Amino acid sequence: MSSTTSTWIPPLVLGDDATVVSSPHAVMPKADRWIWMAAMALMALGSVMVLSSSVMLAERRYDAPGFFWKRQLIWWGLATVLMLSFSRFDYRRLRKPAPLLLAVGFLGLIAVLFAAPVNGAHRWFSLGWFSLQPFEAFRLALIVYTAAFLAKRGEEVVHLRRWIPLVIVLAIASGLLLLEPEFSGVLTMWATVGIMLIAAGARWRHLFPAVVVAALTAVILVFGFGYKKARLLDWEKGLTSTGGSYQVQQSKVALGSGGLIGKGLGNGRSKMLYLPEPHTDFILASVGEELGLAGLTGVLIAFAVLVFRGWKVATRAPDRFGYLLVMGVGASLLVNAGLNAAVVTGLSPATGLPLPFVSYGGSSLLCTAAAWGIVLNVSRFRAASW
Repeated sequence: MSSTTSTWIPPLVLGDDATVVSSPHAVMPKADRWIWMAAMALMALGSVMVLSSSVMLAERRYDAPGFFWKRQLIWWGLATVLMLSFSRFDYRRLRKPAPLLLAVGFLGLIAVLFAAPVNGAHRWFSLGWFSLQPFEAFRLALIVYTAAFLAKRGEEVVHLRRWIPLVIVLAIASGLLLLEPEFSGVLTMWATVGIMLIAAGARWRHLFPAVVVAALTAVILVFGFGYKKARLLDWEKGLTSTGGSYQVQQSKVALGSGGLIGKGLGNGRSKMLYLPEPHTDFILASVGEELGLAGLTGVLIAFAVLVFRGWKVATRAPDRFGYLLVMGVGASLLVNAGLNAAVVTGLSPATGLPLPFVSYGGSSLLCTAAAWGIVLNVSRFRAASW
């Protein structure tokens, strides 16, 4: 007796490209459920914590306690739709238009320099009731471009001259970001691409000089031109005394007062205008205060699941482009979440980076959801035995 249920035949990898062979009515296989659950758990926690941490600030600033929360719910809904859409969009179709996507990203970085400044910086486009940060879209476009660039070069990536054009792209982007200014974006961008180069097989002895040059450039910018010097000095004071950045001080107080299980959801004191903007860059401090070490551990586990399952997806990707694409998305998440946690705990100078999936804001959430939707799509092409 024959079955009418169609089956999925896993991709046959030939060299660098994968050819997917399936029956005429093949059913798209399921995506990695662990990645989906971890991402949704973080977004759900983010929505709850945005509500809890922003009530007093929203009431004082807008006379509406749920001002930020209502907007975050909209972003959550859009992010969910975006992740689902990208999980069903064949990631291989991104390879050919990768240079065009990067060019559009560059246009965004240039255009925002002519936009009205927000808090003294040219980082956002103000569009009515929400703001759009073009760097978030550029970061995703850069990951796609880098994956396509390195996949095309294959094993030739071991030769430094083969990826010099990529360094030029990064240098131009860095210059535009420093004009905004967005120093933290420069750091995360170089770190992400560096990890992708290592994953592609670039030699460490070629990467080391680039790290030295980047470090020297950062020192010159900070101390030679005074770029973010005050923030760095505040961080240094915080390491050796009770002085330093007020935000970091209050963040440490919030984390320390949470204990093992926290003060309870909604019972934190940092949101009572002690910790500025507790729903954005420092939302992890609010999590630690209200949910304690248990809540923080849950957040870390969710991120660990994303990184680990992302790595599993990458190692089983049907082609080099898919492998590098997933490695780039995972690296970006790891770098951004790590830096955010370092800032909240006082181990790093304040950077202004949001906590992926959790912090308030549309640009970061939507682009992060789209990126992990792509990872989910790559996971659909895994080997049948996985």
